[in-house]
Amino acid sequence: MNDVQFALLTLGFIVIIIMIIHNWAQLKKHQKKTQKLTTSSAPTLDDDNDPLFQSSEFKIKETISHPNSQPEPSGSERIIEANLPEDINRATEAVASIVTKTIQNGKANIFLEDLTNLSGVTVYVRKDNEIWSTGEALDDAIRFNQVLVVQPLTSRKGALSEESIALLNAYVTKINEAVEGNLFWIANSNIQEESNLLNEFREAVDKALILKVTPKSDSSFHAAALADFFNKPKIVNRKLIHELVDAENSNIIICQLLSLSGKPLQINQESYIQGIVFRMDIPNTPNITHSFNQMISLIKECTKKLNGVLVDAGSKKIDDDYISRVYVHLKKVEQKMLTKKIIPGSDIALKIFS
Repeated sequence: MNDVQFALLTLGFIVIIIMIIHNWAQLKKHQKKTQKLTTSSAPTLDDDNDPLFQSSEFKIKETISHPNSQPEPSGSERIIEANLPEDINRATEAVASIVTKTIQNGKANIFLEDLTNLSGVTVYVRKDNEIWSTGEALDDAIRFNQVLVVQPLTSRKGALSEESIALLNAYVTKINEAVEGNLFWIANSNIQEESNLLNEFREAVDKALILKVTPKSDSSFHAAALADFFNKPKIVNRKLIHELVDAENSNIIICQLLSLSGKPLQINQESYIQGIVFRMDIPNTPNITHSFNQMISLIKECTKKLNGVLVDAGSKKIDDDYISRVYVHLKKVEQKMLTKKIIPGSDIALKIFS
């Protein structure tokens, strides 16, 4: 072996040694990084450190006002909207308008007694540009030349039946003939088709969120700790049912707190409670995702003070990842409702989800 060959062999050996040392150093660095990530505690999901728990209001507003999905109403549409009662939603109700030829006196020609056979139907009347009257305001002293007959297209009973639609059409025709008026359907004249479509939407979003807290080790919660937990201003007892109310508005109900059997809880020093059910009526809860955060906050406080564990309806333990996925689902439900111009927890939502 000459000097050149020996030099090349030595150089190759040195390169191999350097590569081995470099790879070993990189491996040790990777192991330290992995160990650090493994031993560090997982962050708690909340409004501050999880991007999924940020306010959805801005995105929802963008969805509603997007020119491709929600075009600006025409001039005639704006006029119609401006002249309707505020609690009418043409996206979710069939609306018949009757304009009479002469001023009508009293309620005889609107046949209010027939409403007993028409589930959910509401009648409004007014004279010229006066305020619309309905309900108890429809008496023998009323004077009017405009009539609105309003029928919600769906409810938790399902889509409107052919019989219900036939009764509605007969009622509208009866009024129109009695007042010798001009009949025009302002919204959803094809009642059966629109009712079926809206009912499909209702079924897709009409869910109840049920979470449970059960004792971690004992057979029941300790009565003293239980009484202390329920002694909070945000937990109110209405008609024997405990409810979590919104932190800023006590008139907003976020969820009910029930026994495992779904019955009201009896909280006293002798209580034997084996679990607490937190039930949210999703479409009838205002500001769904914000309310969900308050519900989860109370549940975490419950698990801490009562030494409990959070489980789903099937008694499977729930972690923060599960909570995050539930939040994402609720955000989608909220956006679907707002896109339909149905505000969660509103009177219009209550008409559909009741």
